[in-house]
Amino acid sequence: MKIKLAVLAFILMPYVLQAHGYWLEVKGSGKPGEPARIQIYYGEYVNQGRMKGKSLDKMNEIKLFVIDEAGNRQDIPTKQTETHWEGTFTPATEGNYQILGINETREVQDWHKHNLGIVRPMQYLRTNYKVGKGAVQAKSVNYFDIVATESDNGISLTAFKNNVPADKAKLTIISPDGWEKVKITTEKGRASFVPNTKGVYLIEAEWIDKTPGTYQDKPYESVRYHTETTIEVK
Repeated sequence: MKIKLAVLAFILMPYVLQAHGYWLEVKGSGKPGEPARIQIYYGEYVNQGRMKGKSLDKMNEIKLFVIDEAGNRQDIPTKQTETHWEGTFTPATEGNYQILGINETREVQDWHKHNLGIVRPMQYLRTNYKVGKGAVQAKSVNYFDIVATESDNGISLTAFKNNVPADKAKLTIISPDGWEKVKITTEKGRASFVPNTKGVYLIEAEWIDKTPGTYQDKPYESVRYHTETTIEVK
C-alpha cells in the first residue's frame, strides 16, 4: 500500500471543543512544473459534512505557505469559493513540500457554551505534497506540530511542542469512512496507527493553556491551540 502523507499538526492534552474543524487537501499530478491546488475545508469530517457559503468567511485569516526541502518558504495567496478556500503553487523540482496553514490572529472568543469561558483561539494545519520519487521528509515547523511518516507498521506520528517531542498528547484519528481512534503519545512524542481503508485521514488534537492574558485590548482566560493533520492513503 502506497502512502502519501498530507497534513497538519498538534497536540497536547485533550479537549474536544466541537465537531467542526478545518483541514487541508491537495490535488495535483505530483510532477515538477505542474500546479497543485491546496484546498482548506471547514466542517464535520467524521460524516464528510463540508460547510459552504458565508460559513467560510472567517477562514480569511488562515495564512497558507509552502516550505521546500531546502527550507525555502513561499507564501500562498488564497481565495474563497462556495465550498472552500484555495491557493495554488507550482513545485519547481522533485522532493517533499511541507504545506502549512496558521491563524494566530483570530479575535478573542466567548466560548462559555463550550464550557471554555473567554478564549483566544490558535489554529494550525499541515500537509505534505510529494513530487517525484523518494521518501517523504518532513520536520517540525509550527510551535505545535505533528509530523507523519510512513513505516512498516502503517503511519508513524510524532508530536512536538516548540520543537520538543510532546508526551501524553491525545491524537484523534478519523478515517474516510468515519472510523475513529484515539492515540496517546509516548514520552518521545510518538504514536502510530494502521489505516483500514484508502482515502484521506484526519488527525486532530487540542491543547488548552489556562494562562490568562490580553490580545487586541481584550482579556482572555485561556489559549486554545488546535490542529488538524490530513494523511492520504493510496
